[in-house]
Amino acid sequence: MLQDSPSPLSLRSILYMTASKRIYQIDLFRFIAASAVLLYHYLYRGYKAGNMSLLRFDGVGEYFKYGYLGVDLFFMISGFVIAFSIKHLSLSKFCYSRFRRLYPMYWLCLLLTCGVTYFWGAPRYQVTFSQLLTNLTMAQKLFGVGDIDGAYWSLYVELKFYLIIAIFLIINRFKKISLDYLVCGWLLLSSVHLFVGPSLVYDALHEFFILDWSAYFIAGIIFCQIRLQGLKLKHVFLLLYCLYLSIDGAVGRIHWLERTFHSDFSPYIIGSTLVLFYALMLLVSCNRLEGLNSAKWVKVGMLTYPLYLIHQHIGFILFNHLHPYLNKYMLVTSVTLLMLAVAYLLSECIEPRLLKLFKPPNRGS
Repeated sequence: MLQDSPSPLSLRSILYMTASKRIYQIDLFRFIAASAVLLYHYLYRGYKAGNMSLLRFDGVGEYFKYGYLGVDLFFMISGFVIAFSIKHLSLSKFCYSRFRRLYPMYWLCLLLTCGVTYFWGAPRYQVTFSQLLTNLTMAQKLFGVGDIDGAYWSLYVELKFYLIIAIFLIINRFKKISLDYLVCGWLLLSSVHLFVGPSLVYDALHEFFILDWSAYFIAGIIFCQIRLQGLKLKHVFLLLYCLYLSIDGAVGRIHWLERTFHSDFSPYIIGSTLVLFYALMLLVSCNRLEGLNSAKWVKVGMLTYPLYLIHQHIGFILFNHLHPYLNKYMLVTSVTLLMLAVAYLLSECIEPRLLKLFKPPNRGS
């Protein structure tokens, strides 16, 4: 089932085609996806369902209701980034790097969201100490505890992806195998729903291998292979099949969207958006967007993760308190700028100091 919002990668785009060639376009795409999510929440999701926001944008909001599709791009980028990162990492270094990229910033944003919610969130938003403790794990769903912010659901999906990669690294430690085995095996599992109905075995596979979103991670890995190896015929066929599975899953979620928001969603717009995402990533992987490969996107990309983590519930709480006093467009603009400023402060000033507390593993690990 589709959740409230997608999440961005927490990585700062440590991607290189060579030792001196960084893929800055990824930072730009991440920020665009995060901005689409923010606008979807602020101008559509908040007032349309769940009594989350008192700020209504009935007309304008319709133009931003597909912003939730940022989740597709985020997960595709995740596959792309991780496939690059594991090329030179041991299992311990991979786990450390993912922990360092995800958790410190997540904890900062979680504490900030909890503070705002505790003091100003009632009656719509509430938080308990036990809920805070469980959310610190980022795996609160395992314990049947709700997310303190609706954005956190996708981090759990990312954790599952990292677990799958970690298992691949463990296997690869004993027997060197190509990523092609992971791609093809995972793609076959992602196709099972086309032929069988729900069962205990299928449900378990579906949950562990995140089959709702697996096509995006797989596509990202394939795009990485294209970047490193060049475009081959096998990549074309695999990507076309990933695209088919992506569109099939996204269109299948229309029923949930229409029940939740009491509004029509076009399968053609959804499908076209996913085709655009795949096309952009293909252009990047084929080195066709070098005109956008500017270092200026690094700072923008660094804002993405904290912006995603703090914008939703804090933004809605501010809307609900301030809407009687400010024009709604001025309020949305002001809150958006505030979220960007806080995201910059967290990523540029606070997180670097916090990261000093976490030392890397020994070289021999």
